[in-house]
Amino acid sequence: MTTTWKIAQLKRIPDTGLVTYVTYIMNFELGGEIDRLVGSITLTGDVNDPDFIPFENLTEEDVIAWVQANLGEVEISTIEADYQAQLEERILNKQNPEFLEGTPW
Repeated sequence: MTTTWKIAQLKRIPDTGLVTYVTYIMNFELGGEIDRLVGSITLTGDVNDPDFIPFENLTEEDVIAWVQANLGEVEISTIEADYQAQLEERILNKQNPEFLEGTPW
């Protein structure tokens, strides 16, 4: 299964540019079947932190790394396993349908 991350939206404090809320998308693809999860996280930070990145200098990769760190490896693995199981079930259902529709003529 392939998982692709995207950032849909950021909420920030106008005066400082400190990002406080992230909406992210995880896209999943397996054997031609696709699905996605839209989630969000709240962030805390400090503009005086030496690792602070000004809003105008942020990249999508920076924010994806924040989201992944916030979720943690265990949570990400659990999400991916759940979606992989769902996509595998869809593939199996297509390969072995319970019912077929149509007419014989």
